[in-house]
This record gives sequence, structure tokens and C-alpha cells, in this order.
Amino acid sequence: MGPAVIIEPSPDTPLVWFDISIRGGASADPIGIEGLHRHAALLARRGAGTRDRAALDETLDSLGASLDIAVSRDSVTLSGLALSRHLDAVIGLAADVLADPLFSEEEHARLLRETPQVLDEIRDDDSALATRWFDWQCCPSHPYGRTSLGTEGSLLRIDRRSAIELWKREVVANNLVIGLAGDIDEATAARIVQRLTERLPRGNRPTTIVEETGLETEGRSGRRLILVDKPDRTQAQIRVGHLALRYGHPDTAAIAIAEAALGGMFSSRLMQEIRVKRGWSYGAGCALRRSRMPHWFEIWTAAGIDVAGPCVALTLELFADYAAKGPTDDEVDFARSYLVGAMPFHVATARQRMQLAVRDTVFELPQGYTAKLPESLAQLTAADVRAACARHLRPEDTVTVAVTTAASAQEALSQAKAGPLTVVNHDEY
Repeated sequence: MGPAVIIEPSPDTPLVWFDISIRGGASADPIGIEGLHRHAALLARRGAGTRDRAALDETLDSLGASLDIAVSRDSVTLSGLALSRHLDAVIGLAADVLADPLFSEEEHARLLRETPQVLDEIRDDDSALATRWFDWQCCPSHPYGRTSLGTEGSLLRIDRRSAIELWKREVVANNLVIGLAGDIDEATAARIVQRLTERLPRGNRPTTIVEETGLETEGRSGRRLILVDKPDRTQAQIRVGHLALRYGHPDTAAIAIAEAALGGMFSSRLMQEIRVKRGWSYGAGCALRRSRMPHWFEIWTAAGIDVAGPCVALTLELFADYAAKGPTDDEVDFARSYLVGAMPFHVATARQRMQLAVRDTVFELPQGYTAKLPESLAQLTAADVRAACARHLRPEDTVTVAVTTAASAQEALSQAKAGPLTVVNHDEY
């Protein structure tokens, strides 16, 4: 066994992109130590091999290359870009980050000081804050409900040794998905994969925190409304949704059409009713979150504080009607046409195709799953889409989060029929 490898050759330009995804991600953070995967990954990037953070950055700059870290619910990804003539040198740096990170005490302490500042920035951004609270409240027992950034409490529990142990446990050859795109051929790719993994143990793919603990992932029943109180707001950032299906479920294509018709286009129902007809918001949309496990079906909008209550009430009414009746035949035809027409823009470059294939592999989906979705869309009837809506959309079990000023919006929100209302301070989480 070894890493999964995806290659997308495109010799048009002398550039190579690579993504090295480590299965696991923030959903596998130990309970109470949220933010550990993010901390370990960023710390590994801050010096490796014989180079400290400054020397590593300076070397990358001299090569005209990049090496970045991204942390999602399902993986940690080390991404890079290199000129073809510098590829071996940049891959050497990436291999050091994977196999020989310094994990310096100084950078560990600095990162622990910096992360609360990122948390403060999220609290300053009403949209990001609404998403953070919605993720936490939508299905509290679900691993995706725990923050990848961490909390003030969990950050205090992160220690350097735990970060090192996590990195050694998960950065093993069999747990990697390696994607290469651009000026690359099979022989070069084989050499690069060998270089990236030769110092790593083969290991076994670590089980996730979900599999270890058997966490319950069923959504709660009934509606709930959380008003995140923030002073001096003129708007309300609104999120509405519930736990739904996983990306890759047999109904994924049908729900893709459903979400496009409800809130994925300018002509969608949410946009027309909330923005065009009433002028309550600049935009409104919805989507099923793409992840390995079941994730949220989420509606979002932002309304003026004076219409926050009516906007939530209307959103819930529209969602309930849509779940019960589904889209019309014309809406299905238009949404399908839109999605099929948009797909070429998502697979236009070798890098895009590689990244989609890497994501599919991390999600444990068949090769080319996303790229082949248009074929599935073409086979669906309007009745199929309506049946999927009836199976998976649950307007009676929605969680609504509104980031706004309680003194101005609480009374109207309490009348929105969104369920029992709880008021929380914006900086509680």
C-alpha cells in the first residue's frame, strides 16, 4: 500500500501544482482540544529540515514558489506551486515539512499567541461569526460542529508534544492523497511521489474520532433559534439549515438540482423572493456542504435589522413549501441546464481537475465522481428531484442563527416561528 496519486498532465506552461492531502482533518481533533490539527499543520510549515521559518520562506521566495497549508473538516492539505525547473527543489522542501518538521518551541508559543487574534477577527466579521455559530449549533454532537480554529479554552490545552504526536501518527504514506498537475509526466510523477514518501512510515490510515467514539450524528428534532447578540448592528446575518446527506450519497445529483433551483442562481426562489421582490437583502442562497460525512443543508442571507424577523419567517415558509412540493418541472430543467453548463468552468484547467479528484478521493468517492456528475444530472426527472427533496429536506427541524443586536431584533425574531429563542453573547464562542 502507498499513497493515492492523481496526475493531470498539461505541458502548456512550465508550472507544476501539487496538493498533498492528509486524511483526518479538524473533525478528528480530540474532544476538548479543538484546533489541534490546524496548530500542528501550521507549526510543521514553520520550519523543517535544516531551515527555520525565515530560511524556509526565503528559499521559497528565491525559487518563485509557494507552499501553503489548508485545514478542512476532512483533511490537512499542503499545497504548492513551482516552476518546472525548480520542482525537485520545492518538492524537497515539501518532503521536509512532511517528514522532518522542526516544531520549534518558539514558533509553537508564537502560534498560540496569534490564533486568538484570528478568533477576534472572526468575531469582528458578522458573516464569519454567523457561520461559526451555525456550525456549532446545527448538530452539536456531530464532529463537523466543532471548530477547526479552536476556542479560547481549547487553545489553552494544545501542547507541542500533542502536535508532534498527531503529525507522526497521521503523516504516513498510506494516509496521503497526492495530486500533481501541470508540466508533469508519469515518470516525473513517480519520482516526486517517491521523494515525498521515502522518509515516511507506511503505517495504517488512522481511524477518525467518529469511528473511535461512535459519536451520534443524528440531527435534533424541532426548530431552534439562536440570536447572537452583537451591539450596534444595522443588519442580521442569518443562517438556516439542518444536518442532511453526505456528498456522494445516491441523491447527491438530485439535491444539486434542488439547491440550484432554491438558492443557487439569481433566478432561484430565495433570491427572487428576498432580494428582487422585497429588497430585504443583497443576496440569498443555499447549498449542501461538501464533506466526507453527512453535513449541513444551509440557507444564508443578510437582512436589514428592521426586517430580520420577517426575513427569517419568509425563509422558513419558502423552505417548507419547497420541501413539501419540490421544484417545478421548469425549475428543474433550468437548474439542470445551468449546472451542466457551469461544469466546464470547474474542470477547465489541469489544476482544477486535479483538485476535484483529490477531494473525491479524500471523500472516499469513485475516481472522477464530481467530473461525471453532469451525466447523473441528465438522467434525473423532475419527479426524482422532488422525491429527493421530500426525503432529505426537513424544514420542521431547522436551526436558525441570527447575528444581530438583540435589543432591536429579538421581539420580531421571536415571532418568526423559528422555534424557541436563545440569546447568546457574540464572544461566548
